[in-house]
Amino acid sequence: MMDFTLFNPIRQLEAIISNIQPKGKFFLPSFDVEKIPTYQLFFEISTKNFCFWVKDSFSNQIIWVEEYAISLFEVDSSVVDNISLIYNSHEFLKSIKWHSIHVHCDSQSFIQIPLPYFRKEFLQKYLQLAKGHLLGNHEQVLSQIDEDLSLVHVFSIEKQVMDWFSETYPLVEVSYMPVCQILLNLAKIENSENPIMHVYVKEDSINLVVVHHHKLLLCNRFQTRTTNDILFFVLASLNELSIHPDKCSVKLHGDLGADGQLYALLVEYIQQVDFDEKSQATLNVEGQIPRKYIGMLV
Repeated sequence: MMDFTLFNPIRQLEAIISNIQPKGKFFLPSFDVEKIPTYQLFFEISTKNFCFWVKDSFSNQIIWVEEYAISLFEVDSSVVDNISLIYNSHEFLKSIKWHSIHVHCDSQSFIQIPLPYFRKEFLQKYLQLAKGHLLGNHEQVLSQIDEDLSLVHVFSIEKQVMDWFSETYPLVEVSYMPVCQILLNLAKIENSENPIMHVYVKEDSINLVVVHHHKLLLCNRFQTRTTNDILFFVLASLNELSIHPDKCSVKLHGDLGADGQLYALLVEYIQQVDFDEKSQATLNVEGQIPRKYIGMLV
């Protein structure tokens, strides 16, 4: 029997409404709309989902979290379309009094350039080389200097996303950062005799960085479907760097699953595998601050 959902306006509306319900939600009773001028608003955006959370600037506590899936109901649905739906029906996102807004972008569109070799006039060419094709007119190229590692993060973000934030929050400072840079900021503060690999696990991808003696050895993002995919990219990356699995520690972050399958698989090949305990709290566990997203840890 043919499914007439796509041709039924009522069914369409029901589908849209169901899609704007959060996959996960968390909040603390201390949240107060009157204190929004002291709160920081964070977003992590990818092609399949986005999450926003509110952090109290004084206590540094995360006091509100909501996670959403990107609607697949409409073929032309964009990230901005989905965020707009949430925004238009949300109780406090419409405030223009936020202390600051931070947008974390999880995509393949990034590269790191050693600071001594960086030339601003080649900004687009660096990213074109990394992506293997010309950049589209819909992309805005940005860069950030990392003095600690003596490199420059070059990345792009959808112009449509930047336009939406600038038009929606014209009086609020909005900053943009690639997820790989956030993971690297977390990794570079650690010191060890052996290399350390940090792996940020998402539903369909991993971000991976390897640092040693405060030097970046590798920063990449891989599309994954299974835990075996993750194992392959972890071991392949170590092999590419000529690092024996016994001489490297691996630290896991993000969506690690409740069954422990990923951890059990990795320890068969790598002696030292740890996971950030904060990453284990889910968005639905009452009374626990969710730490599923890497930006929540820094």
